[in-house]
Amino acid sequence: MHRIRLDGWKAIATHINRSTRQCQRLAQSSGLPIHRIPSSRAVFAFPDELDAWLAGRPIPDTATSDADGETARLTRSGRHVMIPVATLEAVTHEHGTPSPVPSTQPPPSPPEGQTDHARNRLITKRYFTLKNLGVTGALAFVVVLALVWGIHFRHQTAWRAPGVPLSGVWTAANGGMFGKAQSVGRFSTGCLAGPGTSATVTLRSGGTRWSGGVEIFDDDLHWTFAAISPRQHEIDVQRFPAGTVTTFFAGPSVAAGKKARLTLTLTKHALEIHCNGQKLGDVHLDPWDTSSGRLVLRVGFPGDELDEATGGSCLFTSFHVSNPRKALPPTTVSEVPRAQRPTATYTLTADNIDDQIDVLLDGRRLATAGYREKIGPLEINPFLTRGKHTLTMRLFNRKWSAAYGIRLQENGTDIWNQRCGNVRSNHAACEALKTRLGMVKQLKFTFVAH
Repeated sequence: MHRIRLDGWKAIATHINRSTRQCQRLAQSSGLPIHRIPSSRAVFAFPDELDAWLAGRPIPDTATSDADGETARLTRSGRHVMIPVATLEAVTHEHGTPSPVPSTQPPPSPPEGQTDHARNRLITKRYFTLKNLGVTGALAFVVVLALVWGIHFRHQTAWRAPGVPLSGVWTAANGGMFGKAQSVGRFSTGCLAGPGTSATVTLRSGGTRWSGGVEIFDDDLHWTFAAISPRQHEIDVQRFPAGTVTTFFAGPSVAAGKKARLTLTLTKHALEIHCNGQKLGDVHLDPWDTSSGRLVLRVGFPGDELDEATGGSCLFTSFHVSNPRKALPPTTVSEVPRAQRPTATYTLTADNIDDQIDVLLDGRRLATAGYREKIGPLEINPFLTRGKHTLTMRLFNRKWSAAYGIRLQENGTDIWNQRCGNVRSNHAACEALKTRLGMVKQLKFTFVAH
């Protein structure tokens, strides 16, 4: 009679409503009726035996014979199993062929003339066996090498699987990613960068200014971007929010349609730029520059107050990252438990901004505003504990004028209020600032939250 069979620990565990680990322990300690296939780790069981075991009833007598019959089957995967002799005898008797009776007498010795011939046949057989083993070993080595190379290749281009397009149009092409955008297109590689990280990519540009490159990205107003500029045969590095640009001449090796190998290496205070195996120079990174963040592939020239944004296109291949970061230190503030917050109300306001200000609370970014944007009134109590704190305002100028205004109130009363110039009409009060670019003003205010 055909019996239903449960194959594997998972099926057995599902039937008795236990986990696979519990089933394995019950088989060892409490006699759970499972059957093992010799020379294999596979197991199976019969539902009626499991039900009888759960109910405390005797296991049916047919268990042994059915188990032997099941053990004699070959699995669908083609693995050979050891078949009990008793089962073989039963099968041969069933088909009417007498089973051989093992003899206890030693085998007869071959005649004298056939001894050398038998020995030669044995040597030849062993030789071909060793030869077959050698071929098998070589094939196994090739397979392992291919697997390792495949894993290595996947690691080299790991950005293709977890990567996420952020803007622009991105398509897989020629073993890499092709990006195109009217202004700025970004593709997150899924990797994090910090001091000690090195990223290398091969680029083939579409011929526009700042065609494509690698960016260390924090947010839309905080990034460091190294791009190839095929028209000028150079590498341009821009740091935001300062907006400053550092240019390295790379020669005719950087041109439209040509492949260029770009490598960025981050140190604690600098960014090393390599192109086609040659070091072009270092870019010093200030404390307000983006020196850690997400690694992003980027195309297009963002434009500024002097130049319009222009689109770009670029093919990225052979992307590789050494020493990526598993996590990044926080750059923005986080909320504190309500019980630790001050009872007084603290409100921040910032306006009159030209070009950008960052407001930091105890060294972490609290708020950012760009040209003619306004911050607040923003209640900052969720980010304060009772005690001493320091607010820092950084003003960045990216063109020909600068202006700012910042105010902090405690329970509606000003405790810090500083302004300079007027973004809409008069910048006379900030004449000294407009002659510089980058981070042009830093103000600090320390207070005690009650």
